[in-house]
Amino acid sequence: MTLELERVEATVESTKLCSLLERDGAVIVEGILSETQLQKLNTELDQHIAALTPGLRHPTHERMIDFYGQKTIRCDGLPGKSDTFLEVMLLRPLIETADHFLRPNCSDYLFNTGQLIQIGPGESNQALHRDEDAWRELPDPKPLLQIEAMFALTDFTRGNGATRVVPGSHKWPPDRQPRPNEITCAEMPAGSALIYLGSAIHGGGANTTTKESRRGMFLGFVVGWLRTEENTFLTVPLEKARTMPTRVQELLGYKAHGSIGVVDVGDPMVLL
Repeated sequence: MTLELERVEATVESTKLCSLLERDGAVIVEGILSETQLQKLNTELDQHIAALTPGLRHPTHERMIDFYGQKTIRCDGLPGKSDTFLEVMLLRPLIETADHFLRPNCSDYLFNTGQLIQIGPGESNQALHRDEDAWRELPDPKPLLQIEAMFALTDFTRGNGATRVVPGSHKWPPDRQPRPNEITCAEMPAGSALIYLGSAIHGGGANTTTKESRRGMFLGFVVGWLRTEENTFLTVPLEKARTMPTRVQELLGYKAHGSIGVVDVGDPMVLL
């Protein structure tokens, strides 16, 4: 019997949300985006998606071409592309779970990457993976490195590519592979988010429709002593970063982590 993901409302207390994440590694939060935020995000990001074609444009390795999808459109640099995305970065359920899970392992955490991910018709299943494998050089057992969220900007269904998740896999040994009945599908209405740990196994679903694209928006935080997946100093223009809330600036990397990330052997915030 396939396990189902727990579903909670956006008003859920952080203690319950964190307890569910500790138990299952992933949870669906419905209504985390207001109708206004959902509409603005889609409007602000439409123009960027319209200018892109499916597939990875500048792969860092050949194996990443299939991993990221050949019928999927992706773009990053979202803090510089959408004012509403800055609000999403500071949503209470995200910040409180990041505080709970990441701060025990670092003095502060960073925005790791944000992507708009639009899975087009005919896309195949993405390989199941753990996001923390981006830092596979770290020896096991690792401390918890990441908190992630996949926001549904359109309805996520089994047919259009809803994210596949393996509940409980964050507690598995690194080489344990899921059986088919251990994989569930994060179907959720637009405005919801799948929040999960970087150690939980998951992957984008296949889009078996002929006309329907599944639009999601990914956001992740990582412990502050790791190099982030996205180079936000290049994807987010400095002149835009100067206008952002202080906490967003810190999350983008303009706050030193002790002696890591300094400028002129001092605080990089002086640049802003």
